Amino acid sequence: MKIKSLILRNFKGIRNFELNTDGKDVSIMGDNASGKTSLFDSFTWLLFGKDSLNRADFEIKTLKPDGKPEHGLEHSVEAILQLEDGSQIALKKVFREKWTKKKGSATATFTGHTTDYFIDGVPVQKKEYDARIAEIADENIFRLLTDPRYFNEIMHWTDRRKLLLEVCGDVSDQEVVSSNNGLSRLAEILGKRTIEQHRKVILARRAEINR
Repeated sequence: MKIKSLILRNFKGIRNFELNTDGKDVSIMGDNASGKTSLFDSFTWLLFGKDSLNRADFEIKTLKPDGKPEHGLEHSVEAILQLEDGSQIALKKVFREKWTKKKGSATATFTGHTTDYFIDGVPVQKKEYDARIAEIADENIFRLLTDPRYFNEIMHWTDRRKLLLEVCGDVSDQEVVSSNNGLSRLAEILGKRTIEQHRKVILARRAEINR
């Protein structure tokens, strides 16, 4: 997958930005707080609905100097991607406020947000959009390849362990016991339980004693 172009409108304070890479390598440089991370956030939000720190509830809106969001703006990100087979796909998301005029009221009140999804200019439902993204890129693999912090700082430890075991292979309890004489009685203590099962038994007994 290659980025051909990336366009931001009112995304995290970036009013209007267009990046045209034509699928080539580019370097994005700038001072702190100049918007480099926001560009990455925009792309991960376009694909997966989260920022680069894997947060779905991050602030997308453009903020005023007092820190409050500007109302009435549409916040959008769109990109043209070149896929592995050489074909191209245009993706777009638009995040906007929803204002509702209640019966008998002269003014509309803010009642939430909506997100619109587009594939090649065609409006689609979120389910269809997410399914198409899943065909293009697995989220975990994408983040592992594009963010050096993802494995150590963002992935849950159980997911890190699972990934390491998939890559390196697992070690059985018996292999661990056989490698250390100090664990010779462990097999007798465990019986037919695994280490994890025995740990749960101990925790349950401890909770019972402490009642």
